[in-house]
Amino acid sequence: MEHSTIQLDNLPDEILMMIFKNMSQTNVLYSLIGVNQRLNTIVRDSMFTNHLTLREYISDDFINPSTDSMLDRFCSHILPNINDKIKRIDLDSSSMERILLATNYPSLYGLTLYNMDIEISMHYATGETALTNLFKNQILSLNIHENLPNLKCFSLYGENMTYYYDELIVPLLNRMINLEELGLYLIVSIKNTFVDGNDLKKNIINKMSRLNKFHFNIRSTIDLHNQINLPSNEDIQYTFKDICDNHIISCVNYFSETQQGQCHIYSYPYTLNNYYKITNNFPGGLIKCVSKISLYDERPFEHEFFLRIAQSFPLVKDLTLVNMKPQNGKQTDDNQNLPIIEYPHLTTLDLTKSHLDYIEQFLLDTKTILSSNVDLSVVYQALRKVTQKFKSNATRINCSKLSCLDIVGKYRIPKYVQEYFPHTEIFIC
Repeated sequence: MEHSTIQLDNLPDEILMMIFKNMSQTNVLYSLIGVNQRLNTIVRDSMFTNHLTLREYISDDFINPSTDSMLDRFCSHILPNINDKIKRIDLDSSSMERILLATNYPSLYGLTLYNMDIEISMHYATGETALTNLFKNQILSLNIHENLPNLKCFSLYGENMTYYYDELIVPLLNRMINLEELGLYLIVSIKNTFVDGNDLKKNIINKMSRLNKFHFNIRSTIDLHNQINLPSNEDIQYTFKDICDNHIISCVNYFSETQQGQCHIYSYPYTLNNYYKITNNFPGGLIKCVSKISLYDERPFEHEFFLRIAQSFPLVKDLTLVNMKPQNGKQTDDNQNLPIIEYPHLTTLDLTKSHLDYIEQFLLDTKTILSSNVDLSVVYQALRKVTQKFKSNATRINCSKLSCLDIVGKYRIPKYVQEYFPHTEIFIC
């Protein structure tokens, strides 16, 4: 580091700033805070300190090296050194306690929490924050060094289902009366009613007089108990009639086999990189930010549905399909000149819980064009039938594009199977 520091010191500030802009924010702070006074001054610039992201997982393409030793240095030295500069922080739940307790944050007005297995309630009157880890049945309590009355922006991301929306999340938000920006990205299970526009207005929007930006993506599920007059998608959409600042999308489904109802509501444009449990009722629309999707329904998926999916998610890389119902239109499809569907960026395809019609849908070259280097997961017997005992020419082209084949339900791979996939690495799951 001594020789590299000498070389850096020979460069003017403008060049150093250009170099540091191309580095990750955490690496700049981790590597250069404390090296010397000049670098301390440069890296304390608002470019590197205003909005601090300390997350282990950031996107499909970038991993932030938030190791224990790195967090130790941030909490013991870096954060106390720049605490007055930090205006927003993005955190994972796993490191939240250590970071919030590391120092005071007098300028903090924005907080984003990801991967929330932890439910939070904030008590502004006492400056106490109670963290209830319901996932591991542990309870933590800690005191933040200061109150957060200036909190203007808050986002909550929950990747796992929560059963405590009314009991914990709503009371938490009700204490944030000065919020100007709010983001809610949740999967919730509720006893009787969906989270809809009426719920959001009553419990959140009407209690935040300064709120001017509200982005959300909420999927709520209810158990069905022979109810009558279940709300339709039109009913849910009507509940947003007074929320005119956002374009709201809703999608309602009822599943008789699992006795569940699902309501997915989100503000448009869509902003997450994933979109789960897409059904036949999916409203469509171009969504370029999504790279990972899952398809689920108790009704069959026809060719038109897959065309709509490919058009709506042109950059999808990871696709999982769960549907054991055979296609109704399969026989008529064979007699029509249907458009061939392309998935130019697809790299991961999971069909282990799919009827063989959908394996055929993706492997027949008259229906689908797969990209090269696809990793396919599939049940052996279904694959064997679709490929006509690994002899069919109709599936040979797409099968030749597979880089990896994960087979479920087979203990030994016959030689003729390997010959049908000459460029594919085959694994037994």
